[in-house]
Amino acid sequence: MATMAYDPVLLAILKLLSSRVTGGTGLQMKSNQIDRRFSFRAIWSRKLQYLGPIAFLTAVICLCSCDANLFGPESREIAGGYRLKRVDNPNQFALTIPYEDGGLIIDEIGWHEPLIVARAFGSQYWDVIDTAHAQHIRVSDMQRQSDPISQSIQIKSVEIAWKELNGHKRLW
Repeated sequence: MATMAYDPVLLAILKLLSSRVTGGTGLQMKSNQIDRRFSFRAIWSRKLQYLGPIAFLTAVICLCSCDANLFGPESREIAGGYRLKRVDNPNQFALTIPYEDGGLIIDEIGWHEPLIVARAFGSQYWDVIDTAHAQHIRVSDMQRQSDPISQSIQIKSVEIAWKELNGHKRLW
């Protein structure tokens, strides 16, 4: 008998649930009617309302985690793959050879096609690189001064040379 008393309550709950699913009328929906709560457009807009901020945060995280330098290149090509590269200290630069990451930290540099002349940090010798033949020799300051070709190359501080170089194209 106790179960008979609950039958009307269960029936009322079932009736209430079925009225919410069918739109509150207690009748089944006709096949040509669209229930707005379950339409593709309503579900799509509810699910995608946070897509904009999520996409923005994803793009920011991806850009921050990549190795690309978005604010300017960390190295600039002189010619033939030889590059001037900014090192950890913002006032120090390295002359790198083609296909290498590291290089010679230099104080002074000059160039005139096909030669690059650079002096290493604290060195009394000059490195002369012939980019046309991929040859490298080391000469003293006296030897550089006595050679008419090397003497004609204007030598400048590495900071000035960095500013003169274009980050997107080589000199020759």
